[in-house]
Amino acid sequence: MNSTPISSPLPGTQPGVYTAGSLVYSKKSLMVLSLWLLWGDFAFYFFETVFGRFLPLFLKDLQASNTMIGVMTGSFAGLVNVLFLPSISRWCDNLRTPLGRRIPLLIVATPLTASMVVAVGFAPEMAKWISSNFFHLLPGGTSEKNIVIWLMCVFVVSFHFLNMVLVNAYNWLIRDVVPLPVMSRFLAWFTIIGTLSSAVFLFFVFPHLSTHRHEIFIGVGVAYTILFLLMCWKVKEGNYPPPQPASERTGFFKTFIVYFRECLQIPLYRYFFLAYLLVTASLNCAGNFITLFAGNTLHLDMNEMGHVFGWTAVISLVFSYPIGWLCDRFSPIHVAIASISAIIAGALLAFFFIGSATGFLVYSLAFSLPTMAWALAQRATSMKLFPAEYFGQFSSGLNVFGCGALIIGNILIGILMDASGSNYRVAFLWTVGISASALIPMVLVLRGWQQHGGHDNYVPPLPSR
Repeated sequence: MNSTPISSPLPGTQPGVYTAGSLVYSKKSLMVLSLWLLWGDFAFYFFETVFGRFLPLFLKDLQASNTMIGVMTGSFAGLVNVLFLPSISRWCDNLRTPLGRRIPLLIVATPLTASMVVAVGFAPEMAKWISSNFFHLLPGGTSEKNIVIWLMCVFVVSFHFLNMVLVNAYNWLIRDVVPLPVMSRFLAWFTIIGTLSSAVFLFFVFPHLSTHRHEIFIGVGVAYTILFLLMCWKVKEGNYPPPQPASERTGFFKTFIVYFRECLQIPLYRYFFLAYLLVTASLNCAGNFITLFAGNTLHLDMNEMGHVFGWTAVISLVFSYPIGWLCDRFSPIHVAIASISAIIAGALLAFFFIGSATGFLVYSLAFSLPTMAWALAQRATSMKLFPAEYFGQFSSGLNVFGCGALIIGNILIGILMDASGSNYRVAFLWTVGISASALIPMVLVLRGWQQHGGHDNYVPPLPSR
């Protein structure tokens, strides 16, 4: 069964005019669309970088175990994605409102997500207040640090749930409003803007997180809410076909059966899910401990780490658009395979040769290119590989399967780090082994894609219902 457009473009489209379903753009209006989406992307990456870079270091200062760090930085996110994303994605694909089917979720999730990040920044102060005013109600032996950890669990789980909605709805919005012929270059610009946003944070904000935590978290939360909601106001969705009839909708638990059956029914998509799952476990699970490798093993301070990560972000800017062009010119699948191979080689060399701050800088600069290429290529692959009718569901499938890997992977690598006596260098070997296992399914994706038409004639197969 083959795919059809999610909504029909207007007939008689002229050269220089781009369509995404019922939306029609001139070059000028396409530029305006890109500016508003990039505006939101800048705010989004700055926001996520604050949380991602701060949390493992903050937890380490609280004397949390490596296993606890792995659970709170990755496994919580995986759990909420696995539990709730199947239902949310199918519901969102069928949502019809005057604002569209994606923007309403963004409007609701944005301020709530920002509030959870601000709460994380104030967790020690909240714990102190609770300890001072409700000590008689707490179990015996409960310390202030215990309360901080409990509060962090609540805030982090809430953040991951709300951020799951926000991240996925934003990705689905891009697929619905951006024309496919220029999708990879759009995503390249998103990578560039996101990298710039991360670099600004790492150069100018990250070194001051410990000393100005309150001001930074409040400022980031307020600015993020304003900027992202402004994007939601300016970007418009098109028309969609009627939603799935009510008689065909399923309950919460049956949704899981239908969801996984449809996602895994076609081998082409099944192989892509597997490759994404493995690379996600490889990079994301190791990333937190490589940060700790820089701080605890190489003894880089916050300022040095901020500059290393910042220069890494800046260097990757040079290559983002050329890689996006390669994805549109050839295919993002070819770029993805090449980037996985480079990730394996880079992590293996890092394990044997990094022994100083200079070595870590060289590794970070060199490793940024294949990791950025993978992030761009896999995202472009999902945009072009999955059918528009099921895009929310299939795109969320990447997160569900990837987060399933994070649940297990972060626990396993945390246990591995504890068992190795906090030898954080072992995280590089984790990346080598897991990434190598992702090459085979990615090659099978390339073969299946060519069998369904390839670069110029690809038609996404649809699962049978």
